[in-house]
Amino acid sequence: MSRTNSDPFDDTQRDASAKHVDRLLDILEVLARSPRPQLLGEVAAAVGAAKPTTHRLLAALVRRGYAAHDQREGEYRIGIRCFELGSLWAANLDLRQLAAPHLGRLNTATRETVHLAVYDHGDAVYIDKLDSPLPVIASSFVGRRCPASCVATGRVLLAYQPERELARVLESPLPRFTEQTITDPAALRDLLDEVHAAGVGVNHGSYRDGVGGVAVAVRDRTGMVVASVGVCLPEIRFGQDRFEALRDEVAAAGRAISSDLGCVEPLAAGAAP
Repeated sequence: MSRTNSDPFDDTQRDASAKHVDRLLDILEVLARSPRPQLLGEVAAAVGAAKPTTHRLLAALVRRGYAAHDQREGEYRIGIRCFELGSLWAANLDLRQLAAPHLGRLNTATRETVHLAVYDHGDAVYIDKLDSPLPVIASSFVGRRCPASCVATGRVLLAYQPERELARVLESPLPRFTEQTITDPAALRDLLDEVHAAGVGVNHGSYRDGVGGVAVAVRDRTGMVVASVGVCLPEIRFGQDRFEALRDEVAAAGRAISSDLGCVEPLAAGAAP
């Protein structure tokens, strides 16, 4: 049946309903971002609405648990339901799924093997990867473990570990794989300090002869480092003439994945995301 002018939910009402939803979300964002509880007048001024309208919307939020009201002080703050929804969102977040399009763009831009890694007891574990289309590549596989002290993705992850975990790794024997492997704990700590400061991890043949890489961190909505992304390639294609270009492409991918994970920290081009 076609709609008529007497339709109880015509375009005018639709527009009004959409505006109410927008205003409701504006109020939630004001409460969430405020460092202290807000009075009714403060919320109304912040969202540009009349006090009666703001009061009705706040009352709806309070009823559903998205806002809390201190009746004695007359103040409003963000409610526990927002935390619950945020926790559900985080629990259902698939890092690989979110990272996939950015890994693809990085793979296309660099034409090198791309890794997404997470930290586990001193190792970098590859949870996703895309191979280089070139005939000579650095081979790897999803699920592979590499000593974090030796590979670029691992060095970034290790550089952001809590001091207790870092000390545990440095106190354990550091295995040697090539002539370039760092086995001295003091030298490795110095290197990790540099990685932390620069936001970029680099490997030149320290795990496999003739294989190098560059990586940056991936952060979640809290700013915590939860993964690393990088490229891995034969040293014959990893000269100084390509380093800056590869680093910048990797850094862009790291920022993009971090953004999709909810990280809102402003990041410079060469800084750790």
